[in-house]
Amino acid sequence: MPPQRSRLYIFGGCLIEVVREQYTDFYRDKERWRYLQKLDTKNSLLSLDGFVDSEGNALDFIADEAAGVEETVIHSMMLDRLNAALLLLSDDEQALIRAIFFDGVSSKEIARMKNVDQSTVNRHKLKILAKLRKIMESRF
Repeated sequence: MPPQRSRLYIFGGCLIEVVREQYTDFYRDKERWRYLQKLDTKNSLLSLDGFVDSEGNALDFIADEAAGVEETVIHSMMLDRLNAALLLLSDDEQALIRAIFFDGVSSKEIARMKNVDQSTVNRHKLKILAKLRKIMESRF
């Protein structure tokens, strides 16, 4: 008569008979999960999994305590004013400002692309920023 093997089961809502390797992997993972949960509790960690909206966006529910409502409104208004002022610049001026401040292109790279000195690009940038400041102060 062959030696009788003990049967191994995993309970996942119902009993499932598994081979030893699956049994070992399952309970090792389960213990690892418990250990990580204990660490999270010990270190007062909070999972963002419970703070997701229907689209899975977790950060919408986290308040920025550093910025008050008034500061947020002012920031939003200034961005609107800046966007309106940018539209009053020439296409070349808009392209330079967008490249530097929105696309993160360095003045050195722009100078290389336009085949001019970096100081020329920096001078042009400063001139455009002064123009933007004047537009924002006078029109808005």
